Amino acid sequence: MRTLKNLLLASVVGGATLGMSSCSENSENGNGGGGAGSQTIEATWSNYAGYTRVVSEVLERDAFSIYALWKGTNNLPADEVGRVEELEIPAMLADGYGNLFKKHQAGSTYPSAKVCLQTIIAASVDIATEVSEQKIAAPYNEKNVYGVESWYSFNSYTDYDDNIESIENAYLGGPEDNRDEATSLYAAVKAVNASLAEQVKSDIEASHQALKAAKEQGCFRDAVLAYANNNIKSPQVEQAITTIGTLSQSLDQLNGAVEAISETVADQVVTNYVDRTVIPTYTNLKNEAGKLVEAVSKYTQNPTQENLDAACQQWKQTRIPWERSEAFLFGPVADQQFDPHLDSWPLSQLNIKSILRGNFDWANEDGSSMGANTLGFHTLELLLFENGNPRQVKTFIKDGMVTIQ
Repeated sequence: MRTLKNLLLASVVGGATLGMSSCSENSENGNGGGGAGSQTIEATWSNYAGYTRVVSEVLERDAFSIYALWKGTNNLPADEVGRVEELEIPAMLADGYGNLFKKHQAGSTYPSAKVCLQTIIAASVDIATEVSEQKIAAPYNEKNVYGVESWYSFNSYTDYDDNIESIENAYLGGPEDNRDEATSLYAAVKAVNASLAEQVKSDIEASHQALKAAKEQGCFRDAVLAYANNNIKSPQVEQAITTIGTLSQSLDQLNGAVEAISETVADQVVTNYVDRTVIPTYTNLKNEAGKLVEAVSKYTQNPTQENLDAACQQWKQTRIPWERSEAFLFGPVADQQFDPHLDSWPLSQLNIKSILRGNFDWANEDGSSMGANTLGFHTLELLLFENGNPRQVKTFIKDGMVTIQ
């Protein structure tokens, strides 16, 4: 599901990606320190502000498109239907992808409710495996700090825990404040294999606790740096890798229980899943992304520390529903490549530098000429954060110029 992201991760060399620093707040290296080949980027405030605004707008447009595709034009208010038409969103269904999934008609991608359950399980297995093997184990075991996602904001462990939360919501019948466990995948499995149902539930909680224990030792990048520079291992990180890997395995075992679940019960689970987990999560993402555009616009029009702090806080708020959607990265988000567009990692240092030093008509720029690894959450994260905190306006902006380190 992460083809572009994985290819980028595999191709990290020297100056191809933006660098890193220690997670210590008093690090003098900035976002570009701590790794070979990193560069300092200087740009005009006008280019920086225009680029930052456009990245936030593209992110919001993608979030709206995913939401609209799952809902369908028949289920949107008139103003949102108008925006769908304006954006010319491809593969738009009147009843939405959500209803396509719920109806699971013969001859379609999902010919039965049980096939839908298998899809739900596969997506959960994928993200659990990715968190364990790619997001944590790969950078840690390879001592590769370039592979640590969300290093600018020090948000890595929060991202990973929200990924586990996405599995929990998919399995237990929705986010905790909107949950219907009676028609959840957990309840359906419990009726045919109670021990397996409880094992998966227990493994989800164990994964949360393992990440909490790792986070209490400091940020993930520090753990990778300690191992890379001083050969100091982190038992907590290694336990998280093992625990989440175990979750992936137990989730995969759910496939064996699907055949014993009746089509009627499976149908109820699928409806619950779409109505209580997928649609609400994407609705939340759409709403938070709208607030992010407003916060970034306010900051770029009036670059005070207060406005930058607010934009950074809203970036974190918007990140939550995105990470909590990663247990259902199928359908429009995969088919139309929204995932790499929103969440590519690592970023392209050379391309970002080229954009920041380019000659753009920012008033009319829509981001369509920019590659996925120069857009999305992590580009905005780079532009707003340094060493885990909002950039300091007094030192970041001088004489109409900005310096990104």
